[in-house]
Amino acid sequence: MKRKLCRWLLIVFLLPLATGFYCHRPLAYAPNIVLKEDGQPCVSIPLNEVSFFNKEKQFDIIAAEVFQVGVGTLWEKDYFNVSKRYHVQAGECLRFEYHFQENIVYTIGFITATSGSKEFEHGDQKSWSRSFRIKKVPDGTVKLLFDTDAREDE
Repeated sequence: MKRKLCRWLLIVFLLPLATGFYCHRPLAYAPNIVLKEDGQPCVSIPLNEVSFFNKEKQFDIIAAEVFQVGVGTLWEKDYFNVSKRYHVQAGECLRFEYHFQENIVYTIGFITATSGSKEFEHGDQKSWSRSFRIKKVPDGTVKLLFDTDAREDE
């Protein structure tokens, strides 16, 4: 009996954990970031977060921040108060009340939950994070660099 129990525990818990075949989620998902006409970034939830049958799906933004390495948090806001909920749809630019400058590496982050779900149900929450830099190129145009590319030749 003990031998069967040990074998069952090994198969159910340890083997998937050891082989990496364990249901896991990334620590943070990467949002879409594009430059708007005014040179400021448009940060949005990717369109692949909604299904063909649920295109009107809304997300609650629970908290958001702008961070700079060596400086710290530059801007942050939480939307814990139910009366001040901040709803967005995939593809819609999120409100970051911060003016981003050229040639500074920023990391933005935010936490979402599907609208209508229980407020702090962890299975429904997703953390989003991405580093970027707005770089002016010699011809006068600007482009976005992401993650490790954003940190090169600072």
